[in-house]
Amino acid sequence: MNREILIYKGVFQRLTVSQNLQILHAIHKEAQPYVMRAPGVQPVFETFGTELSNLDSFFKKNSKAFETEEIVKKDAARDFTVRATLAKVQYHYDFAMTGVEKEEARRLVFIVEKYKDAAKKEYESETAHLRSMVNELLQAPDLLERFGIAGLVARLKQENEEFEILYNARAQTVHDKQLKGNTSKYRTAANSAFDNLCKVVTGLQLMPVSEDEKTAVESIVDIINGQIRQATAVYNRHAGVLAGKKTGKDGEIPEIDEGKETEVLE
Repeated sequence: MNREILIYKGVFQRLTVSQNLQILHAIHKEAQPYVMRAPGVQPVFETFGTELSNLDSFFKKNSKAFETEEIVKKDAARDFTVRATLAKVQYHYDFAMTGVEKEEARRLVFIVEKYKDAAKKEYESETAHLRSMVNELLQAPDLLERFGIAGLVARLKQENEEFEILYNARAQTVHDKQLKGNTSKYRTAANSAFDNLCKVVTGLQLMPVSEDEKTAVESIVDIINGQIRQATAVYNRHAGVLAGKKTGKDGEIPEIDEGKETEVLE
């Protein structure tokens, strides 16, 4: 399918430095496994990683806010707990000793199967999915205890809540004005490197590449689109919070049109 770069820069321009940075980090993290299977993407992705690192370093040195690496660490911790939970549920189903045990394990498998891809989603979507999974599992406390999963579910609930608190605090409290020095140099460089990444993956979709590389490039495109939608949602929520303080010409907060500016690649 042919794809083209759509208008998306307006999304980043409306975000704070921390929000812009977090979206780029999420794209970099999620796309990394696929880049290894796409040689044509690797050079620009490496440059993107370098410029992103420069922006992150400047941000951390000039802000008293939460560091990006803390969010990444907390996300990695909950991802590990998710995998452990899914593996243990599947183990009890696969190696059930009796028909009754098999049926009981099936109840938990039915729940976790709905959320098995949660860790692949953007941060806020993952948080919501994991919250739902935990809530459903907690409705069967007897099974959690019987299969020795109660501790894992409790830990996942805590890690997911801690991640959400940290993520929201950073998104809502860190603003450009809190940073000392000129962030535009680093921010522009990182966004420009991201722009080049978008152009390359778009171009590769029109090139005769291997099926494996084509699939990897399409996965990167999907990741980028998902994160741009996330950036749009962040801005629109922030605009809603400010609605009582500042309005547009017609008394309304200007929202980003999701149909035009949420997707980088279509």
